[in-house]
Amino acid sequence: MTEEPTKAAPEFFHRLKVLVVEDSAEMRRLLDALLRSMGIEHVILAQDGEGGLAAFAAERPDIIITDGSMKPMDGYEMTRRIRASDRGADANPDVPILMISGHVDRAFVTHARDQGVTDYLVKPLLADMLYKAIIAATSTPIHFVEKPGYRGPSPRRSLDARLPEPPFR
Repeated sequence: MTEEPTKAAPEFFHRLKVLVVEDSAEMRRLLDALLRSMGIEHVILAQDGEGGLAAFAAERPDIIITDGSMKPMDGYEMTRRIRASDRGADANPDVPILMISGHVDRAFVTHARDQGVTDYLVKPLLADMLYKAIIAATSTPIHFVEKPGYRGPSPRRSLDARLPEPPFR
């Protein structure tokens, strides 16, 4: 009998270190609870892009989950800075970055892709959707490119917003 593709071994999640960057305290608590319910014990929380960059440099997470719209630095700018190859030791083109947003317009998804976002999840965020996105981001190879000021997932790749699935089909 084979495992379902969305069923990861518990020790996989136990080893993950996840950085959550979200300006809403309620959403940070929700994401923390969802991640811990998956068995992720090492969750780092930041409330904006600047705090996210500092936590990224200090903690070197395995995956980043960020909101798109935050002040003073949003998730798009934070992603761009993480992906920027001229940032030396702070650059890490391999870290998967999941963006969560209430914006479903193609322009927002394209902008996120162009900054180096790995996957784009539309709110309301469901546990199953987050679970599948984490599995996909950590197990599916993505083509990386390097050009002046950018190193990360190819901005030419197709990226569609991950929408919540209706409860009944």
